[in-house]
Amino acid sequence: MMPVELSDLSKDALRDLASVREVPGHTDMTKADLIDAMDNQAEDDLTPWLGLTRKEIYGAATEAGIDGAKDKDKRSLILELAGRV
Repeated sequence: MMPVELSDLSKDALRDLASVREVPGHTDMTKADLIDAMDNQAEDDLTPWLGLTRKEIYGAATEAGIDGAKDKDKRSLILELAGRV
């Protein structure tokens, strides 16, 4: 996979990426603000998980065998699914 340009991501995907990158106030930002608040491209290990609903993330985490998925937040699960934890 190749890194993805931030402008190619949906607003929901950008919010997820901003959450992973711990951008303050990301939940109240417009798509343009989200792009401006972050540098670079979206990392290719994260992009498959960005923009999915919580239900989809929890389902993927359960399928991947992540213990206690229902007790973790979406950000943590995205990081685990991407192999960063």
